[in-house]
Amino acid sequence: MNVSNAPTERTVLIGEDAFRVYDWTPAVAASTDTSNSASTPDTDASSNPATQTTPTKKPPPLFVLHHGAGSSALSFHLCAVRLADLLAQDQGLNRVGPTVVALDARGHGATVCKNEALELSHLSDDLIRVVEAVRRDADQEIVLVGHSMGGAVVVDACQKGAIKNIVGVGVIDVVEGTAIESLAHMNSILKAKPSKFRSVEDAIKWTLRSHLVQNKESAQISVPPLLVKKGEPPMYHWRTDLAASEPHWRGWFDGLSAKFLQLKCGRQLLLAGTDRLDKELMIGQMQGKFQVVVYPESWHYVQEDVPGKLALSLLEFWKRNQKLVIIKRFPIPAKPAVLPASTATV
Repeated sequence: MNVSNAPTERTVLIGEDAFRVYDWTPAVAASTDTSNSASTPDTDASSNPATQTTPTKKPPPLFVLHHGAGSSALSFHLCAVRLADLLAQDQGLNRVGPTVVALDARGHGATVCKNEALELSHLSDDLIRVVEAVRRDADQEIVLVGHSMGGAVVVDACQKGAIKNIVGVGVIDVVEGTAIESLAHMNSILKAKPSKFRSVEDAIKWTLRSHLVQNKESAQISVPPLLVKKGEPPMYHWRTDLAASEPHWRGWFDGLSAKFLQLKCGRQLLLAGTDRLDKELMIGQMQGKFQVVVYPESWHYVQEDVPGKLALSLLEFWKRNQKLVIIKRFPIPAKPAVLPASTATV
């Protein structure tokens, strides 16, 4: 991939399936801050219990990003680059292990699966296994973020309880009510979509003209993985057959609002417009059950249209929901009780 700040690519094998995973973590050596722990032979800090404290630096979380139907992990590229940079710059972070990753779901991008059916339970199980394969260790905090169909996937994966130490779930521009209402028009939308292009450049131009993506820089990165070259004469066709996934459409979104509100971690809804809230979520918002961030200048692909703003929102979301680091200091002994002066008897 010939782009600036290209992520590291790896393949995660799950049985016979090969999932492509992208890692935007800056390439730095495992850092260990010794400024507070350095000692000399004459003054060893470990010998003085009054100076013993736990490290104040906190390892960064792992943000796991899941794309929507018909898209790919690289739809998050610009957002992931910015988010990884923000994490690297954040004071007090010990950058060890991955911090920002995304995967191509089955039936998408460079992932190869024997069964490409997009059933929600399969997609969430895939996500669970990929997280366990790439996370630094079980103590690393996890933030799951999903766009559109991917929002349903991350909520379902979190609800299953198989991923330990999830501190937050972010859902980008999808709610149950409006998503199910839009399904009635989905076939018409797909029929109006060109099925093939003479070149990748033509596909990028169509994506921008149709306002699927407003950010040209992002479209130049996110569109190529969506295409495969085949046929005679060779043409570029869509990698994912969305029409074939119709039996699973309703299953992605049924019960999404209730599941989202029941999650036992931080919850954030990132929308391109407030009109997307359904009744259940409006009530939940008024009760303060989750945070809403709106990007009125964006269309549906928020991570592509306003990648920098989304990255900053995600970082702040983690900071609000991260587990506190408790600094343990040597206990200060209590002052001895002062006895009252004895009263002399006259």
